[in-house]
Amino acid sequence: MTYTFKLARRLAVSRRFSMLPAILLFAACVGDATAPDGSTNTQPLGGWRPREAAPTAVSINPSKVTIETNQLIRFLARGRNDAGDSVSAPVTWSATGGTILPDGRFSSALLGTFMVTATTTTGDDERVDTSEVSVVRRRNLSSISISPETATLVPGVTQSFFATGYLKDGRRVPVGAIWTATGGTIDAGGTFTAADTAGTYLVIASSTTRSLADTAIITITAPIPPPPPPLPAPPTPTLASVTLRPGSATLAPSTTRQFSVYGRTTEGDSVAVASVVFAATGGTVTPGGLYTAGTTAGTYRVIASSSGLSDTSAVTITQPLGSGPGVGVPFGPFGAWSSYTLKANAEPFNLSHDATTASNILTKITEARRQGLHLSLAILGGAHTQYLTNGVFDKSKWTARLQTFNTATIRQAVAEGVSDGTVLIGNVMDEPFHPSWGPAGTLTKARVDSMCADVKAVFPTLPVGPTHDHRNFEPTKSYRVCDFIVSQYRYTKGDVTAFRDAGLALARRDGHAIAFSMNIMDGGYRVDGCPVPATGGPGTYEPNCRMTAAQVREYGRVLGPAGCVMLMWRYDDAFMAKSENIQAFRDVAATLANAPRKSCARS
Repeated sequence: MTYTFKLARRLAVSRRFSMLPAILLFAACVGDATAPDGSTNTQPLGGWRPREAAPTAVSINPSKVTIETNQLIRFLARGRNDAGDSVSAPVTWSATGGTILPDGRFSSALLGTFMVTATTTTGDDERVDTSEVSVVRRRNLSSISISPETATLVPGVTQSFFATGYLKDGRRVPVGAIWTATGGTIDAGGTFTAADTAGTYLVIASSTTRSLADTAIITITAPIPPPPPPLPAPPTPTLASVTLRPGSATLAPSTTRQFSVYGRTTEGDSVAVASVVFAATGGTVTPGGLYTAGTTAGTYRVIASSSGLSDTSAVTITQPLGSGPGVGVPFGPFGAWSSYTLKANAEPFNLSHDATTASNILTKITEARRQGLHLSLAILGGAHTQYLTNGVFDKSKWTARLQTFNTATIRQAVAEGVSDGTVLIGNVMDEPFHPSWGPAGTLTKARVDSMCADVKAVFPTLPVGPTHDHRNFEPTKSYRVCDFIVSQYRYTKGDVTAFRDAGLALARRDGHAIAFSMNIMDGGYRVDGCPVPATGGPGTYEPNCRMTAAQVREYGRVLGPAGCVMLMWRYDDAFMAKSENIQAFRDVAATLANAPRKSCARS
């Protein structure tokens, strides 16, 4: 080769790279915007390296890219070893068009599609990869657009972005872009790789003139944590303590209460306990934990032992309500509760007479005790029709209802309620003289007395009795078992004082107690149309009228102190809301609060 030929060739090359200094200067300003890996790839080819560092494959980044004429980009090459790890791969670069430098920088003044090849040699083996470069004309753009506009990635995941140019007339044209990014790395072809820090970041595509740009938003989410390692097998728990329930109980003499025991392990778990030994003072206890109170009032203990551990509950045996001195006659209407709380304007009352079922009696007793209220249990009262067969009283239906209450839990709850004064009386029959029960003579005092005996067989400490006017049901005959009667007054029954005195005389004659009631809804003056304020307004049944506030006050003060409880039929929202009635109830309650308390049990 002659010198003249060499010189001519060098001049041709220099003309071909007449724009290279400017392009190199621009690339220096861009820095690593085209995402170089920091490697110069200038290691000599060949030579010995550890086996695990020898590349068995090579890849080019970007694998495909669109650039504009004379736009300088940089290709990177990385190797992979047999284990799939990334290793350094010194390569030789070549291209089918344009110019590529030994460090991978490429540009082209010519339009077209070219292939860029990276070749690495290990011993006698060559590893090759190629990338496609499309060189397009630089245009006067009106805007540049990036897609996709948003992406959500986890660390280490890649996302390819693409840039599109728009001319002034709206046409889309391919463009070269300068890519930059935060929160990760991006190569010259727009492939973004998310870094490790969660957050919101940007990918920016700028025109080669730096005059236009568009932005995509990247959200990097925290990586999904690996599942926790399996928990070690828990140690075998050992019994740490035994607990006796209930922790305390209040009983009337000769009543029973079931006690139970559970254990707690060293891990804090509740477990069943076997081989429990019970002991007791003040009464007796079965091997199964059923305690029967003795007859002497006082505070005693129930003790449960198992596996060298024990617990103790306190038992208080009290005399039934009324066996000692007391003050205050309980006072309230039928149906004063809404579920298990007093209804509106019922604050003057401390007693409610409520229809009771086997499903709600336990909660009623518990809530009444918590709120400091008294209960009159209508366990066997209510609508007459529930006890009729072909229009005649059917004792078997009455007995079947009684048996729904005959459980150990209910018996115990009632006994405790009587013992601590929560439960005062239980009703066994409403108006036994009423013709709706069947032909005359269907119900007699002797038959009602036997029904009282049936109830007392289930609840031996509960005072029980019927509700009827003391003058209207076999007045010449007497109860021998029933503890009381509830006798209700209304204006049409004559002078209230005479009504009271006759009831007290009958109670003394027959040895039972008496509780008075007044019919505030239908027991007022009998006046046509029930005008207000001459009456309390129309009653429940025509032509009855409601009581006035003055009548409530007068009758309550006369009847209430004489009986063991003072009842009213019945709670009514409108009646209870009147201010004058509320004041009348308060006046009666104040009188009864200072009256001597009487037992509703037989003397």
